[in-house]
Amino acid sequence: MKENDIVISGIAGRFPLCENSEEFWRRLISGEDLSSTTNDERWPLGFLGLPARTRRVKNIEKFDAEFFKKTKVESDSVDPQYRILLEVAYEAIYDSGIT
Repeated sequence: MKENDIVISGIAGRFPLCENSEEFWRRLISGEDLSSTTNDERWPLGFLGLPARTRRVKNIEKFDAEFFKKTKVESDSVDPQYRILLEVAYEAIYDSGIT
């Protein structure tokens, strides 16, 4: 191994219409369309050029605050992207086998 080599030993992520990275990879290589029809009631279809199809992450509202030692108030007050970052970082470390 060279001094600047990088080892990827764990993987995790959130992907449209998939539960995990294995499902994402399987559906991606099979050529499936992972987009869904926009059903956003906030804006009419085509408003300001918004696309008719989107790629949305499932279960974004679900977060195990207790597992991450956060109160419900804390977890409800932070950006959902931060909550996802915590989950995905943990899952990648877990996937790598580091304990």
